Amino acid sequence: MANAEQFNDILNDYQQATGNQLVLLLEACYSGSHLPILAAPNRAIISSAKSDELAYFEDKQGFSRFFTKNLLRGMNFLEAFEYSAQQQSRLLKNLDERLAGGSAEYVATTQTPQCDDNGDGVYNTEDGQWLKQLMINGNIQTGDFTLAVESLTPSTHLQVGEPFSLSAKASTASGHIKRVWAVIRPPRINLVLDSNDTPILAYPTQELSQTENEDIWTGTWSQALYNGEYEISFYAKDNDGNIEMSQESVVISVSGGVEPPASATVDVVIEKDRYARGEPFKFELIEQLGWGYDLYAAVVLPDGQFITLEGTNKFAQLNQPENWLSRRKSNENVTAIDLTLPFELATGTYCLYGILSAQGENPLAVVDKWVYSHKCFEVL
Repeated sequence: MANAEQFNDILNDYQQATGNQLVLLLEACYSGSHLPILAAPNRAIISSAKSDELAYFEDKQGFSRFFTKNLLRGMNFLEAFEYSAQQQSRLLKNLDERLAGGSAEYVATTQTPQCDDNGDGVYNTEDGQWLKQLMINGNIQTGDFTLAVESLTPSTHLQVGEPFSLSAKASTASGHIKRVWAVIRPPRINLVLDSNDTPILAYPTQELSQTENEDIWTGTWSQALYNGEYEISFYAKDNDGNIEMSQESVVISVSGGVEPPASATVDVVIEKDRYARGEPFKFELIEQLGWGYDLYAAVVLPDGQFITLEGTNKFAQLNQPENWLSRRKSNENVTAIDLTLPFELATGTYCLYGILSAQGENPLAVVDKWVYSHKCFEVL
């Protein structure tokens, strides 16, 4: 893998050989650190974040996705850069206020895209003069800017368990609206990192259904659990795949529930630490703040091999890390095993694990990022 200096040599060779101008988009954590290294005449560098910031994504939406879509909608490169920066800011909202204690230590929870098109390696007000002259294919018709989604839902106060009606207006001058949904940002979340240390923003969502008035979409959400403020934004997607987010958010204050914990947890629950063959046995898990994580229920056998469960008493193949596929809900007991221990079961020490591992990642590749707990017991 080439470092920034080696990559700069490749870009120099390309431009010297072709005489072409070049626009480079960098979508990565800390990508702003490359601006001074890669800057050169007739070259524009766009980074999705400052040198000390992470790059955040929500359901595959992020700065580079916004930027590309905006170019295809007919914006010039500067317009696309500035509007995409606004979209990314709206995506993050007040992230720093929601992160669980300790999960954001030494981590910037803002994201500030950078650009340099005058070759000095610094993003400032002097940049953008060249980029605003550039468009895809040089000259295309202005795209459809009319996709819009607007919240029709008032801010309010709720008791836990009380259904909450969601309503939004979505419209476009061309094509049609294919999907509308709400993204619910709970009072507290853990900062989940994948194997590349890229944050995963996996908030709860609620699909909305189209009403007789084709512009109005509605739904009901009743999954509040933790006390505090939930921030709700609405998204709309048209038949061309364009996605737009509501300019304003709805804030609902929830009470009558449980206080959000300091950080994500998963607890193993068993009755005792010694069992005889032929005894009833139950293994339960209780998770908190599990958004963005896959849940694993695992048993390590006396010989060191392991087996995971995909549902109650649904054992996967030996030594295959399969995640839990059955129902999950925070702050509720989930039963992984409920059976009578077989008389032919090997005696020895068994260890039970509850693991929260980054969503979609191979859990064995991100062991250092697990949230987990375990308990061991003897079979006599």
